[in-house]
Amino acid sequence: MDVLAILISIVLIILAILHFFWALFGIKNPETVVPTTIGSNHVKTPNKIMAVLVGLFLLGFAFVFINKIINYVDFEWLQYVSIGVGIIFIIRAFGDFKYVGFFKTAKNSKFSALDTRYYSPLCLLMGALILILELMD
Repeated sequence: MDVLAILISIVLIILAILHFFWALFGIKNPETVVPTTIGSNHVKTPNKIMAVLVGLFLLGFAFVFINKIINYVDFEWLQYVSIGVGIIFIIRAFGDFKYVGFFKTAKNSKFSALDTRYYSPLCLLMGALILILELMD
């Protein structure tokens, strides 16, 4: 199970670094990572502070799973945090039924195609792996 925790941590750290990069240098093609509104081609530019905040949350989530390996802090509530993280990823995979997730109705953009092909499956896989890790622990 340590291998699974390491894999989850690596993916979360990579995603955190990506968000920090976007906060520092901006997003080159925002239409590929930010949904566009229905009936418009306008892409809302994400806030740099929000990108940093998401990066910090992802990094914090990664440390929860790194802690499973090295057992640096032994707080029982971290297991509940881990389950919560898994549920968050699964909810993201199903989406808001409008712009993100498998059941989105807005399918008019580059983002929606990439979300269906890569982002939502990654979220579902991460959520499932996290819950499997918790069930096996």
